[in-house]
Amino acid sequence: MGKASDFFKKLKKVKHIEIVACGLLLVVVLSVYFLTVSCSGGKTEKTSADITNADYCTSMQARLEQIVSEISGVGSASVVINWDKSVSSSFMNNATENPKATGVLVVCDGGNSTKVKLDVIYAVSTLLDLSIEKIIVYPKS
Repeated sequence: MGKASDFFKKLKKVKHIEIVACGLLLVVVLSVYFLTVSCSGGKTEKTSADITNADYCTSMQARLEQIVSEISGVGSASVVINWDKSVSSSFMNNATENPKATGVLVVCDGGNSTKVKLDVIYAVSTLLDLSIEKIIVYPKS
């Protein structure tokens, strides 16, 4: 016990022991944090709002591709939707808002026809509540 008592005597002589103790505590907390982050492969956990928004965006894009493909003269279609990133979950009532579409690109077999382009633009505009100038339709090559 000689070494332990010597250590505590030296520790009592240290000025501002509170600062040293806080520093050591900070080192321990940061070490634990970085060890758990590196053990999980550096991936951060997604919140339920992020997962819900990602699911909503993916399902809406798939639904839109299916619906557009069924329009007369369209043929097969690929759709890309640009989403507003500023939408966050509402903490009131634990409800989440769905992201708002800001633009849509549609590439389809019938994209050369003006009638098909207009049909697709109006369908997408109606479904996503988006102005028609934010929707572009191109023909597949």
